[in-house]
Amino acid sequence: MVWWYIAIAAGFVLLAIVHMVTKDNPWLIAVRLVIAAGFGFLAWFESHSKTRRP
Repeated sequence: MVWWYIAIAAGFVLLAIVHMVTKDNPWLIAVRLVIAAGFGFLAWFESHSKTRRP
């Protein structure tokens, strides 16, 4: 699951970068970055959990 969360977080970061280049609304860019940070936290939490799935 860690790689899944990392891939989703990277996708949201790339999406935010695209919208930065196209000069979209700053709050929409911030929302995408917050979502990316949330998935990054989920990846970190999953990788450091005691009970990992095989």
